[in-house]
Amino acid sequence: MSAGPAIAPSVPVDSLGARLPDELTLTSDTEAVRAGKPALLTATTNATVTGTDRAIEIFDQTSGTLVAACAQGSQCSVAYAATSGVHEFAAFVTPPTTTAPNNAVALPSNHVSVGWLDSAIAANRTVVGPGQAITVTATSTFDVQKSGRWLEIYDLSAGARVTYCSRGTVCTTTMKQTTGGVHQIVGYITGKPEAVSTPVNVTWLRVSLAATSIGPKSGGTVNLRATANADLSGTPWVLGIYDQNGNLVDHVCKSATCTVQAWMDGSSNPAYTAVIGALPQGKPGLIERITHAVGAPTPQPLVDIQTRSTPVEPTHLLWGVDSCKAFTGDSTGELFYAVAKKLGTPDFWGRYLTDTVCPGISSNEVSMAARYHLGILPIYNDYNCSDVRYYETGQAYAVAAVAAAKRLGIPAGRVIAIDIEPPGDACPGAANVDSGFIEGWFDGIHDAGYVPTYYGNGTSGTEFASAWCATVSKYPNIATDSDLWSFQPSLLGSFSKVWNPGYGPYDTGCAGNMLAWQYVLSAGAVVDVDQDEAISSLPLWYPS
Repeated sequence: MSAGPAIAPSVPVDSLGARLPDELTLTSDTEAVRAGKPALLTATTNATVTGTDRAIEIFDQTSGTLVAACAQGSQCSVAYAATSGVHEFAAFVTPPTTTAPNNAVALPSNHVSVGWLDSAIAANRTVVGPGQAITVTATSTFDVQKSGRWLEIYDLSAGARVTYCSRGTVCTTTMKQTTGGVHQIVGYITGKPEAVSTPVNVTWLRVSLAATSIGPKSGGTVNLRATANADLSGTPWVLGIYDQNGNLVDHVCKSATCTVQAWMDGSSNPAYTAVIGALPQGKPGLIERITHAVGAPTPQPLVDIQTRSTPVEPTHLLWGVDSCKAFTGDSTGELFYAVAKKLGTPDFWGRYLTDTVCPGISSNEVSMAARYHLGILPIYNDYNCSDVRYYETGQAYAVAAVAAAKRLGIPAGRVIAIDIEPPGDACPGAANVDSGFIEGWFDGIHDAGYVPTYYGNGTSGTEFASAWCATVSKYPNIATDSDLWSFQPSLLGSFSKVWNPGYGPYDTGCAGNMLAWQYVLSAGAVVDVDQDEAISSLPLWYPS
């Protein structure tokens, strides 16, 4: 049988136009993504729209917006990001439009849902007294039950979950702390990806007090400084200091710190307490309104007390020396007795821990210190006084200093000072002291249980002071948990225990506990020692 004749259409094929798609599928590369991050949406047809009057368009049905349009090919993709919530998407093969078409004129796809995760946290109060409760509320941008997730309230400071909710968009709980402190709390959506809110800081109030008498125990002016762990300017409370008889010292302050002065006559050891409370309410007259103003004397006691410091007795001034030579057993003579005879018996003595530039402190010196109740200010230095850069260097010095301290039996909680000499011919590299070195020394000494101390030029703007300020601005805990020993100003003249200058070390110009001052260098005479003053709160080592 032969094939029949070929049948041709009555019109040219080109005049019929391209075949329109009759299948359309929409997919997403994820069901959930962090807020602001993109999800990849892809619409795919079974035929090209090239050469037709149609386009492949993807719409965000939730917001009613066109998110992608493609007039060519059989696939259209877009990386689309939303700020929050669950969004529903649909694609259409449709004549080009900016609004979602109806199914009568367009080929619709399946619908796809994508959730953009975000969490927020809020507290009804952010500064409260110890033992008081706050209400914390975490929110999610979508119902966590539908995605099998949890909405948690998490305490970053404690490293613990406070509570969780397995459904809904809101999770609420109450929290309280019996001790003062600052807690960072976040809202947290579990799963992959997870979402963590910006933290809210809640402060349970705490107050500390420093009482310093820049003079001997016999009496004088007492400088009192109370420090709260929150700025009180936006709270109902003020900061005040009371003496042992319940009398308010001078005035109250509405800030994070309060500095006042008191007088002790030497007949007794006074004690002071810092208090956070509220000014008494009432309808005072003009004079009373003036005296109740913050910064003015407040005759009535504070009310609604939130927290108190422990009672503090004033510190006082210690006189001491430091030396390269051993104060007993040195071949040139018994330095301790020479100092006691010529200058006075020191309250403390600065000595080196290891045999580097100077001989390290000996067991005979430790025994003598115990016999005379002499405080020891342990010092570490390295062979190369120019090598005071980088974190690794500071930490390596700390490791060596801690090892020496433990061999000597220095208990935890005592100071260990790093010797940072001034730049000059002997130590040109000391000009390069940096924050890394300061941080490395701090971490090594502090983590071993000792108190990091820095011997350096306390003058604001100098190499050490600048490095110190850069460090503590980044790590405030270094300022609070370490001490400073300044060798400036370095005075000229003849001094002794009885004839010594008022305590006046140069200050770095930023946060820090300036607790010691080397006020005059050795003249190289019979008593070859530098002379120092220190506040008695400096945790010296007293061998026993």
